[in-house]
Amino acid sequence: MNTAKGPSTVSTVMIVLACVIFDVALHRISAWMFDFNYFNNGLPQSVLVKNGTFPIAALLGFCAMFGFLALNYHRSRPEMGGTALRSSLRFFVPFAFIMFFGVLESAFVFPTPFKAEIITAVADAVPYLLLGVLLGFVSRPGTGEGSRQEGTPGRWPSMLWIAVFYVAGRYLISYPVLHIVSGYVERPAGTLAWTVGCGLSMGAFYWLAGSAFSAATPLRKALRVGGLTLGIFWLMVQLFFALISEVSISDLVIRGTADIVYLVAGIYSFEKLFRGKLPARA
Repeated sequence: MNTAKGPSTVSTVMIVLACVIFDVALHRISAWMFDFNYFNNGLPQSVLVKNGTFPIAALLGFCAMFGFLALNYHRSRPEMGGTALRSSLRFFVPFAFIMFFGVLESAFVFPTPFKAEIITAVADAVPYLLLGVLLGFVSRPGTGEGSRQEGTPGRWPSMLWIAVFYVAGRYLISYPVLHIVSGYVERPAGTLAWTVGCGLSMGAFYWLAGSAFSAATPLRKALRVGGLTLGIFWLMVQLFFALISEVSISDLVIRGTADIVYLVAGIYSFEKLFRGKLPARA
């Protein structure tokens, strides 16, 4: 039995705060090095930007996002097996890509300047890699460190399965039926590339980490991974746009909630149809 434990509460809080500071510093340095002002992106500025309270709101938002993932990792660490660093990277690398694509979506939706968006997307993604590395280093090993666990990770086809559900949901429901703001018509190639990339990132989390989470039934596994972990974080990413620009909050909530439904459906169907039939990942 693996008794590996996640990092202590004090270590987790200190690491989260360090990553928030690093995130803010990286944004400031990037803006200075590449000479751009993200707030001048062609969209109306939010009330928070206009009245000067955006930095406070952004800090709180970063703390919530980093803290949420750190707490989820702390809970799931004993279920994932492997070494502390390996398990933390399995957990956080997909979220770095999810954050990257979450920020980059604005370039294909409105569109905002691509150069500024991709620089900002990288600056937002890198701190999540740092978060994973630091939490991996301070996680406390147990008697079964490095061994396999009850919660066995899935195989790589699961990533493709989840991605197909995500892309299908966006193209069959979100874009043509829900009419979320998008570049579905005006920028079809970029929108397709973004949607596939984002779907693969979501699927990668299920493949590398979420598939090892324990749950009594396929539905509970889908709700835990797709709803309570991926879903809540993705809603945070979507709603962060409203801190920067004057955009429709209802549109952000609708697109985020619909995406959660697609993820839950994909994970549930994979768990129901294939888990236990495919060999475990070596």
